[in-house]
Amino acid sequence: MSDIAQTAAPAVPTVSFQQRWWPVAERAIGYGLLIFAALATITPFLWMVSTSFKTDAETFQFPPNFIPNSLVWQNYIDAIAGPDTGRQLINSLVFALGSTASNMVFCALAGYALARMQFKGKNLIFALVVGLLMVPAQSQIVPVFLIVQRIPFAGGNDWLGNGGTGLLNTYWGMILPTAATPFGIFMMRQFFSRIPIEYEESARLDGAKTFTIFWRILLPLARPAMAVLGVLSFQSAWNDFIWPLILTSQREMATLQIGLQLLQSGPDARWNVVMAMATLITLPVIIVFLFAQRYVIDGAVTSGVKG
Repeated sequence: MSDIAQTAAPAVPTVSFQQRWWPVAERAIGYGLLIFAALATITPFLWMVSTSFKTDAETFQFPPNFIPNSLVWQNYIDAIAGPDTGRQLINSLVFALGSTASNMVFCALAGYALARMQFKGKNLIFALVVGLLMVPAQSQIVPVFLIVQRIPFAGGNDWLGNGGTGLLNTYWGMILPTAATPFGIFMMRQFFSRIPIEYEESARLDGAKTFTIFWRILLPLARPAMAVLGVLSFQSAWNDFIWPLILTSQREMATLQIGLQLLQSGPDARWNVVMAMATLITLPVIIVFLFAQRYVIDGAVTSGVKG
């Protein structure tokens, strides 16, 4: 009887050393790579903040010290006290907020039309939008500049767009070329495509029109995607340096990015003040992201844009 019991008892599987410890090692390697990537990303920002509190002598000290001996708040006062800083702040806010608002409006409308409405040429238009994602922005600067310069009846132009400056050195000239982006249209189209069609069909049975369905039903559901679009649009416009530099030739139309370049140009540049100015310029983007963080994460998960 004992022999039968011994024969029927299941054998205990043996786990090798490699099978036991390899998942732990794999997880440790993964976390190690993530920590390294995080440190590599945040170290330049921390160094910028550290330098912004250093004295002139500490800035060029070798070997450099990461933590300053004392916090020199005067660097921030000198950065803010520039003669054109206030005007540059207003210009940057108008450009960034105008570009963000127009992107959220026009990209949402275009994305809804491409996702829900049926009309001739819809697939061709969407293919062109996707194709524009592959065109480098630098190659569009000259054509866009000429278009802005030759807007009819703007800046002294005649009906053919000749004789004046168009929208150069104006807020409209800054905002209009960034009023709708191919990525924003693509992202909103992908998000609206994922919303069940039953919502729209039920609203139509109740007599709702197309714009009513968009405004009262689909747009509230698209708040996560709109938050992502808003944050990305604000960041892009706030950090833009090339387009305001090319468009504006008047000092009173300069943005903070141009002001930062002017601050660091010349042999007498104070790099601790430059870093203080760069830190102040970075703060609005961080604040916007922190306020919209929850919606940004939800939008990245549900918008259908995958890496």
